[in-house]
Amino acid sequence: MLIIVGVGTLFVVHNARRSVSEEVRSSVNMALQWVDAGLARSEGRQQTLPTWLVELARMEKIRRLHIQMQQPAKSFIDLSNDAPRQSLVSAPAWFVWAVTPSSVIGERELTNSDGEPIHILIEANPADEIAEAWTEARSFLIFMVALAAAVSALVHISLGRAFKSVAHILRGMEDIEQGDYGKRLPHFNMQEFDRISAAFNHMAQALAKSRVDNRELTWHSLRVQEEERRFLAQELHDELGQSLSAIKAMAASLRHTNDLGLSSDPDKPSLKTEAAQTIMDQCDRLFGVVRGMMRRLRPMMLDELGLIPCLQDMIDNWHSRHSNIEIVSELDNDAEEFVGNAKIHLYRIVQESLTNVSKHAEAKNVHIELNLTEDDCISLVIVDDGKGYDPSLPRDGFGLHGIHERVASMDGSWALQTAPNQGVRLEIKIPCDNIKA
Repeated sequence: MLIIVGVGTLFVVHNARRSVSEEVRSSVNMALQWVDAGLARSEGRQQTLPTWLVELARMEKIRRLHIQMQQPAKSFIDLSNDAPRQSLVSAPAWFVWAVTPSSVIGERELTNSDGEPIHILIEANPADEIAEAWTEARSFLIFMVALAAAVSALVHISLGRAFKSVAHILRGMEDIEQGDYGKRLPHFNMQEFDRISAAFNHMAQALAKSRVDNRELTWHSLRVQEEERRFLAQELHDELGQSLSAIKAMAASLRHTNDLGLSSDPDKPSLKTEAAQTIMDQCDRLFGVVRGMMRRLRPMMLDELGLIPCLQDMIDNWHSRHSNIEIVSELDNDAEEFVGNAKIHLYRIVQESLTNVSKHAEAKNVHIELNLTEDDCISLVIVDDGKGYDPSLPRDGFGLHGIHERVASMDGSWALQTAPNQGVRLEIKIPCDNIKA
């Protein structure tokens, strides 16, 4: 619209300049014709020449002309009644500059009664023409500007109302990015946006269903994994543990029997006694290995004593292996009855977090808090004062991903706050209603 207004202004100025130039030229030609006619009438009658010149100067038809007469040994005499051109022009300076034509001057020469030459100069004064041209051009420019403003306002309002749909779509996409698959777009009046809305709603519905299916699959996978671990731990406890106990008992019996026998050198133990002792030592070592494997696979006391004692036992064992790190735990016993089958997931989350602290954090202090919130949620907060990391950079490993999958499988939420040299703060909230029995 600005280009249209600009082109229209140039067009108006061009036409105004041409009109003023034609009017000025026409006025000069008309004046010259009057001069020629007057000369023809006064020819041979020199006494009527001054009277004719005065009448010529007073004629209304030539009010836009500047008439001067020069007699011998005299300066030019202004015969016109035209006021100074600046006083008649009400147009702005830029318009006057743009439309003022080049000077048009007409000249005639005649002789007076004494035979002396008289020069008559007729110069166009375009002030009145410029004023009239500005009056016409101003009306057109005002109309054009008003029309451009109206069209711009109409386009702005129309497109603004139409593109409000884009804002709704962008907000919907941001919600989808944040994981809110329940977002739905309204019906739009414009057909194109309404088709986008329908496609968006279909996509959100498909994503919501996929997330539910994925969570069910994740929950089932984690449950199968934990069942396998529990089975392996039980087998290690029942089969390998009992077998090791039997081997150790037989080795002890063998050593005791050998100690009762006679030996040629009573100060030197027999080979059987040494073998029996070696078997007993290996059994003790294997007992420790089996207990560690059982604890990693499935803490037996988790099912027997519950989550809180099991967590406290794990924290104590971890602290005994990392005595240089101070660890403080606040575990709410009231949360025990609400954890359901989520206790193994909470246990694994704490276990993975402590593993990350020992491997990567270089922390001096760790704080663990587990409690039941007022809005019936299990809250788990783990904080360390380690070196932290930049969350925008890619990281190796699947520890945090596994934690996220466990939280998502229980319809929980998590927030990870970290920065270089700022430590790590992990907050997890799991609604009690979403914990599967």
